[in-house]
Amino acid sequence: MISFKSLQNHLDHSFSRAQSEMDDAAEAASDSGTMEDLRAFNDASQQTNVANMILNEGLRAKHGITKAIIDGVQ
Repeated sequence: MISFKSLQNHLDHSFSRAQSEMDDAAEAASDSGTMEDLRAFNDASQQTNVANMILNEGLRAKHGITKAIIDGVQ
C-alpha cells in the first residue's frame, strides 16, 4: 500500500514538472509565436491545471482524514 507521504511527494513532483514544462512552452511561444508553440503552451497549461487540481484534492483528502481522526478521538 502506498503511503500518503509518498503520494504527496509524487503529486508535488508532478506539479513542479508540469509547471516547468509550461514555463518552457511559454518561452518558446513568446519567441516564435507559431501555432505549434501556442498549442504546446495550451497543452502544458492544461496539464498544469490538472496537476494543481489533483494536488488540491490530495490536500483536501489529507485534511478530511485528519479531521476524521481528531473527531474519532473526541
